[in-house]
Amino acid sequence: MESGAPQPARAARRGSVFARTKRLGPILLLLLGCSRNEEAAQSTYYERKIAPILIKSCATSPTGSGCHVLSDDGRHALGNLSVGSYEELTFRRDLLIEYGPYGLPGLLLKAVPDFRIHLSTWDSSEPIVITTDIAHVGDRAIDFTSPSFTTLEQWIARGANENNAETTNESLLRGACVETLGSDPEFDPSVEPDTSDYETFARDVNPLLGQRCAAGNCHGLPSNSLYLTCGTTEEQKRWNYFAVRDYVSVDADASEIVRRVLAPAAGGTYHEGGAIFHSSADADYQKILEWARQKGGPTSPADDPEFRLFAERVQPMLVKRGCMQLGCHSVTMFHDYRLRGGSGGHFGLPATRRNYRLTLEQLALESPDPNASRLFRKNLPPEAGGILHRGGPLFAGDGRPEDCDLEQAETGPLDEQRPYCVILAWFERERAKRMSALPPLEAIVYVRRPPRQGRHWPQDFEEFEPGAEVVQVDATLGDGGTIALGAETSLSSLCGLDPAETDARRPAVSWDGRRVAFSARTGASEPFRIYVVENGACEVEPSIDAPPVDEDGKPVPTNDELVHNFDPAFAPDGRIVFTSTRGNVMNRAAFSYQGPQRTPADPSKLNANLYVLDAPGSIRQLTFLLNQEILPSFMRDGRLIFTTEKRAPGFYQLAGRRQNLDGGDYHPLFGQRPTIGYTQMTDIIELADKNFAAILSERGARYGAGALAIINRSVGIDQASTDPADYLVDPGAITYINERFYQHSQSLWDPEATGKLSGTNGAYHGPSPLPDGRLLVSYAAGVTDLASFSADFDVVIADPLRPGERVPLLTGPDDELWPVAVYGKSDVLGVFRSRIDEVNGAVLLDPALDGRSEVTILDTPILASLLFQNTRSGRRVEIGNILEIWESLPPEPGVTSFAAGGAYVTDDAYGSLYVRRAFLGQVKPYADGSAQMLLRGGVPIVLATDIRLAGDPAPMRHFQREEMQFYPNERARQSFPRPLFNGMCGGCHGSFDGAEVHVAANPDVLTRASAVEAFDPSREPTDLTTVTSTVPQGPEFP
Repeated sequence: MESGAPQPARAARRGSVFARTKRLGPILLLLLGCSRNEEAAQSTYYERKIAPILIKSCATSPTGSGCHVLSDDGRHALGNLSVGSYEELTFRRDLLIEYGPYGLPGLLLKAVPDFRIHLSTWDSSEPIVITTDIAHVGDRAIDFTSPSFTTLEQWIARGANENNAETTNESLLRGACVETLGSDPEFDPSVEPDTSDYETFARDVNPLLGQRCAAGNCHGLPSNSLYLTCGTTEEQKRWNYFAVRDYVSVDADASEIVRRVLAPAAGGTYHEGGAIFHSSADADYQKILEWARQKGGPTSPADDPEFRLFAERVQPMLVKRGCMQLGCHSVTMFHDYRLRGGSGGHFGLPATRRNYRLTLEQLALESPDPNASRLFRKNLPPEAGGILHRGGPLFAGDGRPEDCDLEQAETGPLDEQRPYCVILAWFERERAKRMSALPPLEAIVYVRRPPRQGRHWPQDFEEFEPGAEVVQVDATLGDGGTIALGAETSLSSLCGLDPAETDARRPAVSWDGRRVAFSARTGASEPFRIYVVENGACEVEPSIDAPPVDEDGKPVPTNDELVHNFDPAFAPDGRIVFTSTRGNVMNRAAFSYQGPQRTPADPSKLNANLYVLDAPGSIRQLTFLLNQEILPSFMRDGRLIFTTEKRAPGFYQLAGRRQNLDGGDYHPLFGQRPTIGYTQMTDIIELADKNFAAILSERGARYGAGALAIINRSVGIDQASTDPADYLVDPGAITYINERFYQHSQSLWDPEATGKLSGTNGAYHGPSPLPDGRLLVSYAAGVTDLASFSADFDVVIADPLRPGERVPLLTGPDDELWPVAVYGKSDVLGVFRSRIDEVNGAVLLDPALDGRSEVTILDTPILASLLFQNTRSGRRVEIGNILEIWESLPPEPGVTSFAAGGAYVTDDAYGSLYVRRAFLGQVKPYADGSAQMLLRGGVPIVLATDIRLAGDPAPMRHFQREEMQFYPNERARQSFPRPLFNGMCGGCHGSFDGAEVHVAANPDVLTRASAVEAFDPSREPTDLTTVTSTVPQGPEFP
């Protein structure tokens, strides 16, 4: 490396264990110098040697203002780092670990001048040399040649302990290895590999992997990307070989399988599970190395030119700008963009493949504007079309594609190129490859109808008002974002529907841009049906329209109710998700009721759930809940997003929800509580930059119309309510926000249209994305009373980067509603599948459960603290509580009104409500707070526990405000262990105690999150599947 640059990792630079911590004494005395008194003699090494450097370099800016010190409220600091004491510093343990390709821990990486580093790939030892350009608002305060750098480097290398005691090598306590084979479409356990190195692997390497790596809390975890077994059977040996075969590089000594197992002091690299070998002379280590040399490289190398461009030019630019720091986009983070940091500058094939796929997810290839992609937009400053990024605008000064020489970006000296231009060249190559066969913007489809007479709340899908026509108008996207409109076609007429006698709603477009689906009905006694238009022809979708049957092909009774099928949404692979009132068609034996049901929120209405047409004649149920699950749409990765109705005594909310298309992970999305300032969040869509847009409104708003909100999905939860009653646990959270530091995830695109029933000017309805990052939305001007208005909705274009600047597109005397653009969208990722390594929803579907659900709660007190108030102000945790599990039940047969509901009806501020529940049993957590239970898959449940809400003198029994479900055959993990909460969940939910400076990446989440008593093989889950439901009970359920 260059003179003055950091050398390879030194002995014991691990920084992963810390001694007892305590607060510093007054730092001013330290800086001014102290006499030899008793207090000085008792000072620590940190106080004497480290604190003065950090205070001078990190705590004070050149202008004298405070930098990395606690704010007056004691919760915040710039960069989320305070160096005011050893204790405060060690909350940012991620900065004291040498991680990734940089050769330095994060604390030094941001403080030193830029330096050159050498990178390499799986098939070449020829170095890729780049100069770092790590963003840091402060100065480069520490030089490589300075005594301060040497002192800090040596202290961190010894373990960063308060008294500079050297941290001894600590090995992770490993559990037993696992016998369960992994699965992969390319793996056949019956076929022995025919490669020349397999015999060596099976004899010399496989036993070592089984003994040292395949522990149930390490590479024996299904969540680990390198999943290994004990390797005792022939099939297990073959799996282990299949799993590790691509972790070998042409330069065998640089292979990830070789370097990651070796201690950094011996020439290896950081490994979350600790060092396996402490010397390269270890005989077992030599066996792995010799096998890697014999193998000579990965089994299935990639030669795709776009992938090569990413590996050789884009990936180094991500390194250059610091994206792979432990606290930024590492595998330990809570967000979706979790890059692999390689092994000391070497990027093997598996790491590069994962980084390639993850980075593709950040591109909106359907957009002619690259800056519409999240990868670009999050790294541009707001004034240049960027959005909030915790890491700052890494492409500041860029943002103009026309300024880039793409040929130089692809082939010129890499270190001389701007990262923006290199990534742009890759974007253009990927776009040309993947979008050439897909249509650009071709048309706009919408519903044109006279203004409605009824209230038409989002739940009022059964209201029939004819006069609706589904219209398609040709459209072309021109330079500068202009949209030129052309000829109009009546899709209603094409489908044989007379608009004068038809009600219609919510058209949708397939990802390839070739199909349009919508729902329509021809009379009050007729149900909604789903129509599909393709190649100029239209038909009712036959499988959806057929009489409902269950998974065994048996008829499902209609209970003399209409079976509505409506609101279609296309998955990336072409499957149709839709809303229906058909009732349960899966796992029917788990339920005491069959066929269409009435909803407890209002028994005069039918209950709607979500279903997917998997294949002709095959319909699978997705949700099983008793209030409304409506308005589905999709994220770019194929996850379903929609609105769920939450109705409980004293509570009402229409909230955003997320679910995997295979049924797993029914998960909160946004707007779960009125602390966001609204009781309704509807019409949720994902934009080209992966932010969300939605309508925020209040209960009682006609059409469900309200404010158009843009939600930065990576920032996490937000709060905007000023009503103490909305903060069920701690009303004091209203004052939590420190505007100097707090990052709001939700913003109103048009501040005049507030979404409140009164005090608004205008109303929005039904947004949908455009390919260039903008969106279509219906807008009614001049609306001042959302509860009672009759205004003309027109279609306008809204640009998230230009708040309030509406561009008219479709106008007329009628309402123009639910506009959608017809164009092809990139489907590079397929459909997201449930997996145990997804930290934001660790679930797995296992047919061995035979229709049951196995739910493991990693920390019951943490789960309980999230049930009633979810703000960043901290958690109120009650230790030692049991959980009660209650089954929600629908209104009894014949109950079609509140008047007929008898003792099961109660009243609150939101009106009447029907509540009928059956007690299933109790789950008592183990000593560490973990618990495990078996449920009948799909059954709607409500939890109850003892917690002290605002106004309670002590913890009291309170019931969850919404229903939950766990899918048939789902193994789900809920909550997160308290010691690891800040490291994994804090980025979204805030820290355990409300101090933002305690939110930091924690590598232990990868190896210790599952180390809970509930997973002890000697423990048995509480079985609630065989419990016969007790006599149903009615309110109160406080």
